[in-house]
Amino acid sequence: MQTVIETRELTKHYPITSGLFRRVSGHVRAVDEVNIAVEEGKTLGLVGESGSGKTTLGRLITGLETPTSGSIIFQGKELSRLTKTDDDQSREKIQMVFQDASASLNPRRRIRGILLDSLLRNKIETPSTRSRMIDDALETVGLPADFADKFPYHLSGGQRQRVAIARALISRPDVIVLDEPTSSLDVSVQANIISLLEHLQREMGFAYIFISHNLSLVRAIADDVAVMYLGRIVEMSRADELFTNPMHPYSTALLSMIPTISEDEQDLLPRRMKLVGEIPSQSDLPNGCRFVTRCPLAMPVCDRTEPDQRKIEEHSIRCFLF
Repeated sequence: MQTVIETRELTKHYPITSGLFRRVSGHVRAVDEVNIAVEEGKTLGLVGESGSGKTTLGRLITGLETPTSGSIIFQGKELSRLTKTDDDQSREKIQMVFQDASASLNPRRRIRGILLDSLLRNKIETPSTRSRMIDDALETVGLPADFADKFPYHLSGGQRQRVAIARALISRPDVIVLDEPTSSLDVSVQANIISLLEHLQREMGFAYIFISHNLSLVRAIADDVAVMYLGRIVEMSRADELFTNPMHPYSTALLSMIPTISEDEQDLLPRRMKLVGEIPSQSDLPNGCRFVTRCPLAMPVCDRTEPDQRKIEEHSIRCFLF
């Protein structure tokens, strides 16, 4: 499989200013030296608590945020080094589906107008071609063509999310970043959306970056999983390997909290590890390992030095235990 998109040392720090002259007094280190890679037709699950930097990473990849440093490589080309025309064309091939479709769809525009924007950016000039592509996009996500004349408030939550997916795929992307795409939907609608996403990936070969708090969902859909904590990837491996044999204490703690309804299901989870305390502020990181303030297995070295990322068996991990 060919890598379609990767990041190299990707970093995003937001300055904190104070005083009359707005001097920079610190930084919010939202994303710190992140390295990930996604292959064609595969799904990378990105998991971690709120405040870990997952959504910021997704916004960097889609061009909604500008990196402080590092690079994004798309189809072998570094996006920051492309001309504006080439960059715009490449960015159209990297789309995002947001967590709340109600907030991401303009309530004053009909669905046709919302989908039309992407086609105009791609300079699809023939009205008949644009109309056909809009109808095709709606049909692809399981909505009738007459939905194009409706407003978002006419639709249910699941239907709005399908429109958001149609907007992402109408430009024929190679990569789609899915930021909690089912979190605001009930369980039955979630299953339908996930089934749709899997079908589209099989048919069209999209690469997905699937951001979610729902670890059971990630386990079902992802080929690889990256665990993020305070702006860093602390562990990354194949999904089946991570869920059966997590190595980083944070990964173990997250997975042990997956809800179960039977003892047999509980036996499939890794050993229990209690996660205590709150995630620290990204503007006031702990010394040494970023997980040291909450880790039940912390050692003296963890207070002094931040571990490097290293390859252990099939895992890429930041931890002194290994």
